[in-house]
Amino acid sequence: MRTRIVFYSRSGTTRLMAEALAARLVAESSEITCAQYRPGLFGYIAAGRSAMRRERPEISVTEGDGKPDCLLIGSPIWVGRIAPPVRSYLAGLQSAPARVGVFLTSGGPPPHPKAQAEVAELLGRAPDSWLMLRGQDVLAGRHMDDSEDFLRDLTLHAGSTS
Repeated sequence: MRTRIVFYSRSGTTRLMAEALAARLVAESSEITCAQYRPGLFGYIAAGRSAMRRERPEISVTEGDGKPDCLLIGSPIWVGRIAPPVRSYLAGLQSAPARVGVFLTSGGPPPHPKAQAEVAELLGRAPDSWLMLRGQDVLAGRHMDDSEDFLRDLTLHAGSTS
């Protein structure tokens, strides 16, 4: 199964998770970039305000060759919502593969119903598998068991649709 991981990470936590999944799956990954959200306090405040307003900023992302069988999408949670660059990516996604998983990282505990509803709305359906992690658990390396469950759920769902 050909898997692509597409993610956005302002602080590096979601990138760390994407890299762990890419290594585990031997998958290609593409990072969404967006010049609008700068480091530091003012960048943090602007990011939160943009998330609350459900903005869709200009982004760039390098897509891989060919269409994957499975797409994993990673986003940090900002003010209870997906990061605006991921919102832009999902809004511009022409067609998602049959299998889609979403992983979310946040400073607070899951669940994140607003973010989940937003992803499902933009995808046109609920993802096949969700992974929601606290950033501190990713940084401390306490995410691998949850990651395995996430991938197992995605694989089990794939088996039921084939």
